[in-house]
Amino acid sequence: MGSRRITRSDKKVDVKPTISESLKTTLYKFAEICGEYVKDVAERLCNTGAVSEIIINEIRRWFRRDYRWNNTITMGYPERPKLRITVQPNRGKVTIKFKQRDFDQLSVLAFALDITPTTTAAVLIRMTLGNRRFMQWYLSKFMLHLGEIKIRQIYRLLKL
Repeated sequence: MGSRRITRSDKKVDVKPTISESLKTTLYKFAEICGEYVKDVAERLCNTGAVSEIIINEIRRWFRRDYRWNNTITMGYPERPKLRITVQPNRGKVTIKFKQRDFDQLSVLAFALDITPTTTAAVLIRMTLGNRRFMQWYLSKFMLHLGEIKIRQIYRLLKL
């Protein structure tokens, strides 16, 4: 009789979104300026973006199902056009490892958008890096240790 392997309680879920090469380059440079690993930066962008009012307000127009976060419910309408992501021929993957509860939150958002969690991660990376208000909040919350020169580099990189 074989013994069953026990799954770690803190096991992480691998998600490998495909993004354009230019977005991937931007993400890598952003992580470099922040002095962090790309996988950590991408994970935080997705996790904070999935529950950010700024980002949710941007993507709510694609909700085909209801989305609930905190005390807010955003109505979804099945007749809305499905969110289509077109990625140029030159593209790359980014590996992100999510804690189970974060992956569950990502999956709830993906369900509302009627797309896969992997595609949702790609959408969140694109939306967070391209949104000035979100990035101002993000930098003030997570990047206080960076000097003014690095903050300026980030603004130049993201064209904010």
